[in-house]
Amino acid sequence: MKNVTNSFKDDIRTYGRQFDYKVKINNNSVDIDEFNYIKPASHTSLFKTVMHTLEIDSKKDISKKSKINISVGVKVNEPVYEYINYNTYTVTEPSNRQEDTSSYIVKAYDKMVESMIDYDLELTEKIKLRTYLIAICQRLGWSTKNIPDTFINSNKLIDPNLHRGIGYTFRDALDEIATLSCSFLLFINDEFCMVYFTETNENIDESYLDEDSVTIGEKYFINSLVFSRAEESDNIYRKDDVSIATNGLHEYRIADNQLLSTNDRDIYIDEMFEYLKTLELYIFDVKTKGILFLEVCDKFNFILGGKIYPTILLNDEITFEDGLTEDIYTDKPSETETDYKYADETDKRINQTYIIVDKQNQKITQYANQITEHEEKITKVEQDLDSIKQSVSNTIDYKRKQCGIGQVKLTDCQDTDLMRLNICGVREYNNYLFPRRRTISTETYFQMRRWYR
Repeated sequence: MKNVTNSFKDDIRTYGRQFDYKVKINNNSVDIDEFNYIKPASHTSLFKTVMHTLEIDSKKDISKKSKINISVGVKVNEPVYEYINYNTYTVTEPSNRQEDTSSYIVKAYDKMVESMIDYDLELTEKIKLRTYLIAICQRLGWSTKNIPDTFINSNKLIDPNLHRGIGYTFRDALDEIATLSCSFLLFINDEFCMVYFTETNENIDESYLDEDSVTIGEKYFINSLVFSRAEESDNIYRKDDVSIATNGLHEYRIADNQLLSTNDRDIYIDEMFEYLKTLELYIFDVKTKGILFLEVCDKFNFILGGKIYPTILLNDEITFEDGLTEDIYTDKPSETETDYKYADETDKRINQTYIIVDKQNQKITQYANQITEHEEKITKVEQDLDSIKQSVSNTIDYKRKQCGIGQVKLTDCQDTDLMRLNICGVREYNNYLFPRRRTISTETYFQMRRWYR
């Protein structure tokens, strides 16, 4: 949440409020009459990067690479305005001239736009997720002081080489880090930050809202987490069966994340699921008279008709044009439903069919893997520019106990040419008791007792 006083929160919703705007371009103040409208916005979905955007309808052209700063002030009865500031925006493309209005539509972005370049790190060995995030920030020239010492999966090893040679930008890599850590990566006051949902304890009631444009949807929560590599039979999961039985399935699926393309995905899933089980929010789409102090990832409450709706802000669109309007909304994530009979809790016990595309070396590798109780079959096809190679590996593991004297017969075996057979014996020692001449049976003992009574 932006750092504002209680007076700001009261003034922003009070009839008769007054606004003032300050705009600087390359550190030079510009008269606000030069602009027809100013539209700052931010959009994201669960556990991604956030790039703040700015659109201006300007009477004068604003050149590419210009830096834009805006501040907005509000007051009612106070002698001075209380201002809030936004991130610095950079114009990244030429403006679009509007002939009908003789003005220019200018689009600019915050520092996250600097990550929209080709990924070029050369890290070949596995490193911790936090170390990887720091390496990317250092490559982009960003401060790392706001990266927590620990976070979800921060100490887990990942393979950064998975992001090389596949047409990724650094922002693509950051998106996958955010997903794996259940966090959001964004700039706040021009500083790079990793943030989790932040409790503000703010209550937004009807006094902030346009009562004709208020939609509160269903409560969203998660009781199943699925990692998918695009094939129905290649999923691993964690789920809360008690919650599913009571509330129905609410599944969150993560698909096609390169960092989860390996066969050890289960090492990441537990920390994530324990966190996601705590997530609850109401879906909403609301037009307001202006709030301004809420930021992406803020947790707050709608108080409507005597009911409380806890929720989280993900999307924010503000328009300064002859006044102020602000549209805030959080969309419902796409729902999926996995057929759990074709999935498992670990990669080691599921049948897999997947393709790994190595664009850097122009090679495609296809795997088909089937695991049963005693047998593992792997078919591997490698294709490059010059050839196609296929190999089939069939490993049969008979770790079953067979007894025999002089001869051991293995049953239920596959009819195949035997390449290797390993037999490990288990030696058992038994103490055999042999009767002596004076040894008698239990039955004889009790008969003798009856005779001598």
